[in-house]
Amino acid sequence: MDEPTMMGAYDAVLILAGDADRTAPSLTQLADQAAETFHAGLTSSLITTGCCHHILDLFPGRTEAQCLRDLLIERDVPSSNLFTEERSADLLGRIHYAQQQLLLPCAWHHLLLLCPGAHSDALQGVIKSCFDNTFSIHWQDHCLEPSQNQQADLADLVRLTENPTFDPSRLQDVLKPVKARGLPTSLTDQPSP
Repeated sequence: MDEPTMMGAYDAVLILAGDADRTAPSLTQLADQAAETFHAGLTSSLITTGCCHHILDLFPGRTEAQCLRDLLIERDVPSSNLFTEERSADLLGRIHYAQQQLLLPCAWHHLLLLCPGAHSDALQGVIKSCFDNTFSIHWQDHCLEPSQNQQADLADLVRLTENPTFDPSRLQDVLKPVKARGLPTSLTDQPSP
């Protein structure tokens, strides 16, 4: 990590990746890394993110955040230390909704990010620019390889930030919607019938 390891060094670990297939190697490796970070005492709060990727046509039955949460519980992370963001359809949505629904309301500003594929300083800078300036962002030394969807999301984010009209303070204007049919109403903005 980019600073000395201390017990409770971070308000939260924000996991900016997921998969609806809980057996996907990229997800199990991510669960291992997140659980190791928790058990090392670096934080008491882990945040899993994601509804389902915007390319999916049918809701897979569990959100990406729920799948990762289940894997973390199997790795002896107590459920009371796990928080989920279940609205996002891509990396940018994970960043936006995590800030709006969890980080800002809980005043968690000192963060460790787990974001597979964010290997370079340049890419980390792009991701950091999408956070409110009140956050202190830190990165794992070892960055996991991304899934195909994560690679596509990282590439989309880079393209978006290269657009001179992109304003990181207005992420909600460029979020991709979850398109999957069969999405529970609790995960939508639609009122129940």
